[in-house]
Amino acid sequence: MTMVAPKPMKKKRPTSLKPKRSQAGFAFLVLLIVNILNYADRYVLSAVLPGIKHDFNMTNFQGGLLISSFLVVYAIATLPLGVWADRGIRKNIIALCVGIWSVATALAGFTQNLLQLFFMRSILGIGEAGYAPASLSLLGDFFSKAKRGRVLSYWSIGTLIGAAIGVALGGRVADTLGWRWAFYIVGIPGLIAAFLAWRIHEPRRGAFENETEDIDEIDSNQEHGKIGKDFWGTAQKLLGIPTYLVLMQRRRPEGRLLTCMLGFLLGAPMVLLALSIHTLPLFIAVFIVACISLNFCTGPLNAVIQDVVAPNMRATAIGLALLLAHLLGDAAAPTIVGLISDNTSLGTALQLTAPLFLFLAGLACLLGLKTVARDMQRMQQQIQKQKIAS
Repeated sequence: MTMVAPKPMKKKRPTSLKPKRSQAGFAFLVLLIVNILNYADRYVLSAVLPGIKHDFNMTNFQGGLLISSFLVVYAIATLPLGVWADRGIRKNIIALCVGIWSVATALAGFTQNLLQLFFMRSILGIGEAGYAPASLSLLGDFFSKAKRGRVLSYWSIGTLIGAAIGVALGGRVADTLGWRWAFYIVGIPGLIAAFLAWRIHEPRRGAFENETEDIDEIDSNQEHGKIGKDFWGTAQKLLGIPTYLVLMQRRRPEGRLLTCMLGFLLGAPMVLLALSIHTLPLFIAVFIVACISLNFCTGPLNAVIQDVVAPNMRATAIGLALLLAHLLGDAAAPTIVGLISDNTSLGTALQLTAPLFLFLAGLACLLGLKTVARDMQRMQQQIQKQKIAS
């Protein structure tokens, strides 16, 4: 009887690692809602600040310092929380952070002095710091490279919606029920959003970078962002990507950065024009145009980071970008604007600062146009090398 040797078993590879469209759609909707709540919680303070200043006998400088306290803590916490997002389950990190900042916002309504309010806004900064790196990394794995810029632009619309809700609703509630109720009302919905975020499907990292490769092999060979003995090596690699260095924070490869540059360069003079208008309806119209121009930047900038950084380092990259952006920018801005306005006026302070730095941001994007295509190609080559080596 002739024995037939069994055929060697071939290693099965998954036919598709892409998440389902329904999973991606649910995740986008939840993260958009969370982003809206993020900025509503953030901007409600600006709307109720006059009432707080009256009750706590604060100057404009102290009011600016209160806003800066959130931004400084946010900037410092975003890097380690971004590293955690590269190592852990991102949806759980988002749910935890949304819960923390929602509770902190609601508790701000119970504060009795400036120090207590300062403390609650600092906790708010910790909660919001963990949301952005994890959510942007998550969205990058739910959508293909061709769709990322558009999806992240839609997601960034939550910035405008949330800011409008925070200012409009906060001001309305403060006028009728008092400023404390504004914190209660915008804080409570976040607890529902935290539960929905926990229900999001966690996709595999890099699912759209190479649809035929085994991502388990990538996960074991690619470097994760981490704080420890290898963190500075990771940071050096991130800072060694010229486009990433130019961001601190997409078709032709440079198309997304071109959109960002135009958004900043068009937004800067529109902001200056709006601040010089003393008729409310005309001011609102021009300011809305300026906000739309500046909103062109957020989605494409976040997509560029996804394009030039390997999947397992993206949350760390976003965290490092946010750290640099906030520490070098808006963390100090409220305090500086408040200090200038104490000696001049709020209008003068805004005219001296906002248009100038928006214009400089546009010039920074112009520098990145020279390097983005090369950095995108280099990231893809790194993934291919890791595939061959495995």
